[in-house]
Amino acid sequence: MKNPLRYGFKHRRALTLLDSSRSAHLSAHEVTKVVVLQNEEGDYLMASVPANSRLSLIGVNNLTGKHYRLVSENKLQELFPDCSPGAIPAIGHPYKLKMLIDNSLLTSETVYIESGDHQNLLKLTHQEYNHLVAKMLHGNIRGTHVGAPHLRKRRY
Repeated sequence: MKNPLRYGFKHRRALTLLDSSRSAHLSAHEVTKVVVLQNEEGDYLMASVPANSRLSLIGVNNLTGKHYRLVSENKLQELFPDCSPGAIPAIGHPYKLKMLIDNSLLTSETVYIESGDHQNLLKLTHQEYNHLVAKMLHGNIRGTHVGAPHLRKRRY
């Protein structure tokens, strides 16, 4: 079987995916950011949104009918021991974790996902990404945008 992950982007070390997208000169709305959550029963959920968006916990809770909260950095290391500290993989299946994908990622022409090391992103086409996440729950879970505000042109 042909490996669909044929394109990688190396960039300077960055601690956030928003910084990674800037470093690699990529549009932040095409770079996925995963936030790991845990509900009251102890179940984990990986929620994926564009790197330039916050996650809406209210949206996640409404969509799932459960109450989720963020997990600690220490817990991330326990869940993903093969990743660099603070790096969260883009896909939960290898870790037996459920995922929730923001709808906006399903419409992007290209999607870039974290490789787990703060320095590399993998490029997937629309079809490749949608095939990868086809059986995962999806919905509108984006919160507000993050990053630099749009600057208005000054009139003199």
